[in-house]
Order: sequence, then C-alpha cells, then structure tokens
Amino acid sequence: MSSNVQTNVVVQEKVLPVEVIVWLVRDTLRLYDNPSLVLACNQAMQRGAALIPLVCLEPRRWADQQFGLPRIGPHWTRFRVESVQALQADLEARGGSLWLFADEPNRAVNAIHEMYRIDIIVTDSPLSNEERLENAKLESEGFSVLEAESGELFSEAQLPFARDELPASFSRFRKLLEKKPALLPGIPVHVPALPHIPACLQPLPAEWLEAQALRMPKVCEVSTCGGETNAQIHWQAYLEAQALSHYKATRNAFQGAMNSSHLSAWLAHGCLSPRQVWADTLRYEVEVVANESTYWLRFELLWREYFRWYARATDWTLFRRAGPKNHKIAGDDSETRFRAWREGQTGCDIVDAAMRELSATGWMSNRARQLVASHLVYESRLDWRLGAAWFESQLIDYDVGSNWGNWAYIAGVGADPRGGRIFNLDAQADRYDADGLYRAKWISA
Repeated sequence: MSSNVQTNVVVQEKVLPVEVIVWLVRDTLRLYDNPSLVLACNQAMQRGAALIPLVCLEPRRWADQQFGLPRIGPHWTRFRVESVQALQADLEARGGSLWLFADEPNRAVNAIHEMYRIDIIVTDSPLSNEERLENAKLESEGFSVLEAESGELFSEAQLPFARDELPASFSRFRKLLEKKPALLPGIPVHVPALPHIPACLQPLPAEWLEAQALRMPKVCEVSTCGGETNAQIHWQAYLEAQALSHYKATRNAFQGAMNSSHLSAWLAHGCLSPRQVWADTLRYEVEVVANESTYWLRFELLWREYFRWYARATDWTLFRRAGPKNHKIAGDDSETRFRAWREGQTGCDIVDAAMRELSATGWMSNRARQLVASHLVYESRLDWRLGAAWFESQLIDYDVGSNWGNWAYIAGVGADPRGGRIFNLDAQADRYDADGLYRAKWISA
C-alpha cells in the first residue's frame, strides 16, 4: 500500500477504515488511453487513497434470461477471461493487483465495503439502461459514482447537440462530427501501489480463470486472443502490411485475415482505444498514403460512435419489439424457423455458411451479419429481437450499442429513415463469394 495512505487497523473489528477508490471495470480492460483509470488514479492521489481495480463477471450474463438464451457464450467468455488475465498481469507488473468477482457489481462493492471504506466508485459511462441501472443501484446503496467517457471518440461536451437531440440518421450525425478532431490518445498511466486482496473476500482463483480461457479452441483465421498487448500487436501488423490502403475495397469480403481490420473484439472488450485507431489512421495518411480506404476505417468508427450515443439516447426503448421509433412490424417467435436460422439450416447457402461460422468461431464479417439479419427479419419472418439476442449470446465482439442498434436498423425500427434494409441474398453471395469458397468451407464443415 502506498506510504501516503493512512491505515487504522482496529483490533477485533470487522471494518478496516481505509479510504479507498474503487475502479469498476466494464469495457476498459487496458492501461493505455483509459480515461476511467486516469480519473480513478487522480481521485486516489487527491485523497491520498488506495486504488482497487475491480472486474465483475456478472452471473446474470450466463443466465437464460433473453428468449431462453444465455446472454453470453463460450467465445465471448474465453476472450473476456484472456483480457482479464492480461490486465491482471499488467497491473501486477506495476505493483498492483486486480480484484475479480463472479458477482453483480453492487454485491462485489458491498463485499469490499465490509473490509474498506469506499470513498468513490469510478466507472465508464453506461451505454444502455441496464448499465445505467447498475450505477443507480450503487448510488441507492449510498455509494458515490463518478462516470468517465472511456470508449468514445468524442466526449458528450464535444457533441454539437444535446443527447435527447441526437440526429435521427447516421448521415446527419457524421456530417456534424467527422470534421471535429477526436480526443487525442492518452499516455500510459502510473498506477499507484495497490492493496493486496484479503483472503476473506475470496475472489475468483487463478485456476478458474485458466479453465475458462481453455474452454473454446481458437478456430478463427485471425488469432483473436484477448488482451491489450495482443490488440496492439495485431493492429500494428495490420498497419505494417499496409492493409489499411485497401480496407474499403476488401472489407465486405466474407473471409481473409487482412481484408478487414478485425479490431471489433478488442474494441468491444476495451482492450484497444478507438481514439488510438483514429489517430493512427491519420498518421498513416501522412506517412504512407491517404485514400478512400484510410478514410473509410474512420467512417466505420463513426458508425460505432453513433450507435454508442444512440443506445444512450434511446435507453430501454432500443430493446422493445417496436424499437425506439415505436413502429409496429411483423414477425413471430416460431421455434422451428428460429432453430433453422441459428443452426444454419435455412436452405439459403450464404446464410447457412455464415451462421455455422458464427457458432464455430464467435465471429462473422460485417456483410454476412447484414445478410443473416435480413434473412431472419424478411425471409424467416421472425421477431428481430431473437436475432439480436442470439448474436449477443454468440459474438466474441458483442457490443450492446452496435449489436442492438444494427439489428433495429435492419428491421426498420431504429436509426434508418428508409425503414429497414432488405438484401437480395443470391446477388450478394455471387458478388462477395463469387468462387463459392466461403460457402463450401462452412457448409461442408
């Protein structure tokens, strides 16, 4: 524990009255350019307090609470545990430790509060109503919560509109923001000395983490191992291969390690800062080449940014069948048709190939995601939320804003003034899998 922390141990009393900052980690599993960690460190130093980095693997995410589906699956779990292990190692290398609980945030915080006096909780700004309610629960129990904007390109103060006046379309949002300078990446933050974990708190053992990390084989063509170091290695390799120079031309390909950036999992779990990616593309344009492809990666980051603010602005309405627009649409919950879709047994070869890839790897290309969503809504005639929930349970790169925002967009109940997107699936397959190799690979698997 740092020397400036005042510790008063009271013999035979349960509570050790130590002023403590708790950093509640959601999707910020990195040290570089992590505003939540910077804010928590600053708060700790101002108070002369210890800093406790906390990760919660909430049990409800494993429960079958959405249409009988678990909230997360083995691919997400494996990547998450790898990312947690990496953060744990990074903190230990700096003299700290990571406090890890398989419990809800408020229960974990109260368990720590049994041992320490918690002065303030620093966490990243919530994206959805569920995260907002988590913070509200902590506040209702008497804790002070301070939110940091850790996963965005722009702070809310930079937006040229109020949150409740978010543009109804991405195009309008992009035109208002893309000329503004994104927040500059930060520098590696100094982590102050951290207290050791009391044995009586019984956090998750390292053996449990190891077992979780080994649950699923890594069968993706891109070795998406969790953790900040792996994110940086992949991103730098992508830039050094100059794959960014052809990103727009190849990003819709169904397969190919360098055809897309494959950054989504690291961004979703907070292992990589979107501000760093934005800044690196600008530097690439100066040092290598500036073309439509180099711009287009920032264009896609703006889509991600839009859906993050869209999730905040729409709150719980994003998850209702009629969507934020309260637009009544067709679609039922037929178990037979839904099973055929999720198991890749629809008879539409491009959809079946993509759905089998998702089950095997936890990933599919952006173009494939749009096609299988179009099939579920307009060919299988199912409630779009079934597809969104299945993606949530399967995707290695699940992100609440991008997943639910895109599904609502396709279904015509979200941020699309045109009223949904219907794809000609045969034409799309012929265009993006002309040689049929992708379909042959997964349908024969």
